[in-house]
Formats: sequence, structure tokens, C-alpha cells
Amino acid sequence: MAKRSKWTKEDRKKLLKMVQDGLAEQEIREKLGGASKNMSSAEFAQQLKMAMVESGQLKQASRKKAPSKPKGYEVTSTGRLTITDFSELTGSKTGASYSLEKPRGKSTAWRLVPLD
Repeated sequence: MAKRSKWTKEDRKKLLKMVQDGLAEQEIREKLGGASKNMSSAEFAQQLKMAMVESGQLKQASRKKAPSKPKGYEVTSTGRLTITDFSELTGSKTGASYSLEKPRGKSTAWRLVPLD
């Protein structure tokens, strides 16, 4: 469960104003933190970022590129697997030999290992 922040929206507004006024980080941390709330440098960075997002100075952009779907290959009725773009994907040359290794441990993935 997420931990509730001890810094309020008003605290973040003050923080952003102090940064824009040109105060040093250590000075801001001492003024905002005081004796009751010690502010670490990591908290300072996190709260500054949240303040910038709240004020609209930083925009949170969505992902630009959708994740690619893995290409599927079918096994024939004789048990053969034909991969037409194998040399493009692996960079292997014509005539290269590979060995198929069984999955190890809890893995269910078969391994295709080049023969030396």
C-alpha cells in the first residue's frame, strides 16, 4: 500500500516558489522541513517534481510507441518449425548449426544454442 505524503499541496506550492526565487536546495529543505518534518534530498526532488506537474510546468506524456506483438510460428504436422526470417532476426549465416536444449529449472522456455 502506498505511503501517504507528509507534504501537502500548499507545501509544494511554497517549494516551487522558493525554487523559482533562486534559493539553495539546502536552505529550502531547512525552511520547509523544520524540526518536525525532516526533508531529505530525495523527498525534495520528488516533491519538486510533483509541484511542477501540479503547476503545469511538466507534462506527463503517454508512451509514443506501442509495444510490438511477438510474431507467431507454427509447428507442422511432422513436428518441424519453419522460421522464414530466422537469419534476419539472429544475424546467423547460411549453413549455421544449432542445438535445442530442454528448459532448465522452473523455466518452460526451450533454448536454441549454436553448435561450435
